[in-house]
Formats: sequence, structure tokens, C-alpha cells
Amino acid sequence: MLQYIQYNFEQIGPTIIAIPALGERKEIFEELAKDLKEFRFLAIDLPGHNNTSSQNDFTIETYVKDVNKLLDYLSISKAHFIGNSIGAWIIQSYYKSHPESVLSITLMDGGHYFPGDYENSEEGEIKLPIIEKFEDLKMAIKQQVDSMDKLASSKKELFKNYMLNNFIFKDGVYVHHSNLNALNTLSRAIDKTNYCIQQSNELPLLLLLADQGRENSEEEKINSFLTLNKHATVESIHNSYHFLPITNTSDVAKHLKLHLV
Repeated sequence: MLQYIQYNFEQIGPTIIAIPALGERKEIFEELAKDLKEFRFLAIDLPGHNNTSSQNDFTIETYVKDVNKLLDYLSISKAHFIGNSIGAWIIQSYYKSHPESVLSITLMDGGHYFPGDYENSEEGEIKLPIIEKFEDLKMAIKQQVDSMDKLASSKKELFKNYMLNNFIFKDGVYVHHSNLNALNTLSRAIDKTNYCIQQSNELPLLLLLADQGRENSEEEKINSFLTLNKHATVESIHNSYHFLPITNTSDVAKHLKLHLV
């Protein structure tokens, strides 16, 4: 069974299903769940992530089936779905297979275009770092987070701690929690298969975009998204970066509360 964590599990109200970005862990949603206390919140790891070793099928199609099995196991018949980056494509794939189970969709800085439509969308094989010294790991993460100059100071410390926990000490070195085959299989999938939906009037669809680090083609992507999804809502999150659930949690929560009614 997939690795998952439940927040606010005592709630009997609506459920949120959250899928993280490629290479990230379900715990990236912890702060967001705290800001959405009125919702039962279920965050699920991607296949081959968070130091799992029992999986050998990393396809999105199999993952969607496993998510559905998990929801059946937890007696969740309907839920709101949110996904960050690759998670945004995956929740649309889930909707295509199980539309009756989806109350709404929120795309977080991803999922609003088909990468295969854009030149150089395939960036080659992903490689993972191997770091020998803990001090070097801390310094690399500090430099990465400090370069995010619009990030609030409180969020910087939170993000640093989260990123540190993305690495595990194994055989005398620090390695990333993700399975390399899983990363590359999932990454190639969204370049080869268009998982994007065309919205029906009945499905609430929200696109949240980080206002930092946008690509030059972003406006074109947004316009194409709105052409296919005329009733969708698009919001820009102030002073935020690609990992929206942890870089500007409060503003993301505000938009979700308005959307998930």
C-alpha cells in the first residue's frame, strides 16, 4: 500500500487528497494542513519516494489505481484533489479514471499545459546527489533557500528543515530519499502523455501559480489553459516559489478555502 499521512483526521467534513511534486515527500503539506483545520487532509507519497523499496512499478497509471485502492481502504468516496507540480498532472489522470470521486481540482504550479507541446521539455535523465559530509549538505540547502529572496524568514527555516529531511544517511553518505528509476519514469510520463483535462462546467478547477521563477512561456500556457477551461480560476500567489504548499502557505490556504466550498 502507498505511504500516506492523515492530518486533521478527527474532522468529519470534506477530505482533501494531496499529491506532492516530483522528488518531494508528503510532509511538504504539513503546514498547509494546519491552516485547513476544517478539512480532513490526506497526503500521499509518490511511488518510489520517501525511502520506499517495495515498489517496482512507477507508472502514473498504476499509481492512480493504488490511490483509488487507498481511498477505498479509508472509506473515502469523494474528495477535493490538490497536486503540486507533477502532482497536478497526476490528479487530472485520477479524475479521468474516477470522475465520480472528485469534488474539485486544484493545480499548484503545474498541470496546466502539456510539456510535450513545448520545445526542450525533456531535459534528459535526472541525477541525484551523493553528499559525504552533513556540513556540505546543510550548506548546499542553505544556499538554495537563501537564493529565494522573496521567501519570508520564517518560511526559510521551515523549508531548510524540510529539505534536510529529504536526505537519508546510508552506507556512510547522504542520499536523496527518491528512487532514481521512479523519478525518471514519472518525469518521462508527463512529457509523453497529455494528462490535462478539459474542464466541464460542473467541476471546480483552480490553478495557483507561484509569482517567482516563472518561465517566459508562462502567459502562453495560462491562455491556452483558460481557452480549454473557460470556467477555471487562476490566481497568482504573492512571494511564492514552485513548492507552493510550503513557500506561502497562508495565501494558498486562503484561496483553497474560497475554492473548496
